[in-house]
Amino acid sequence: MSLLRRESGEDKENSQERWLVSYADFITLMFAFFAVLYATSQKDIDKSREFQESIKRYLIKAGAFGESGQQMNQGTKANTAIEPPIQTYNPNKPETVAALDEAEAFIEARLTKDERRKYIADIIADEWGVRIIIPNSALFAEHSEKFREDAIPFISKLSELVAKTKRKILIEGHVAAKETGTFHSTWDFASARSVNMLRFIQKKQNIAAAILASASLADTRPIYQNERKALNSRLEIVLLNQEFEF
Repeated sequence: MSLLRRESGEDKENSQERWLVSYADFITLMFAFFAVLYATSQKDIDKSREFQESIKRYLIKAGAFGESGQQMNQGTKANTAIEPPIQTYNPNKPETVAALDEAEAFIEARLTKDERRKYIADIIADEWGVRIIIPNSALFAEHSEKFREDAIPFISKLSELVAKTKRKILIEGHVAAKETGTFHSTWDFASARSVNMLRFIQKKQNIAAAILASASLADTRPIYQNERKALNSRLEIVLLNQEFEF
């Protein structure tokens, strides 16, 4: 009887101590949880952004959600404050897809990561062909049609791409509202900048003038909103599809 009583007492003592094991496990898990939270809060913002952009480009390129979405940087190419999750235009022409692939490959190979971030606001395919969108602030001196000295190497590389495509090229000049520099109007200012780009490319690559054209759209085609609003002042280099004549 005493043996049974002793065994019963030992079991009771062990059962009372079991909660300590569970409590210790719980504390360990809580420590691990907060350690992970702290570690993730110290993440590299640039690397995270680069990872997000690479995933976004892959999903767009792969045709996420049933769209072909031939777009590289997923800019807000719409007059809306809400960024569309994918490019809605479906470039079903093989020549458009081929030109986009060629342009993207050239940009990835010939431009550094810093150059791509600085100079390439977007590269998209539409019914006209392939558009390379470049912020004016990266190309031109403030309130001027003259190129920034540090932009010349990039413009030289861009001229190589233009010559390589062997397509007709349209250079569209866009400026922000009321941005005139020393010119009489936004039309004049946008025209001066687009013509300077056209002249540089033509002279650098000795391209026939007959396949080059410049257009001034002034401040009539804003496409960005909110924090990207400054990018409305831009040049668009359009690699035209064959059916477009001028």
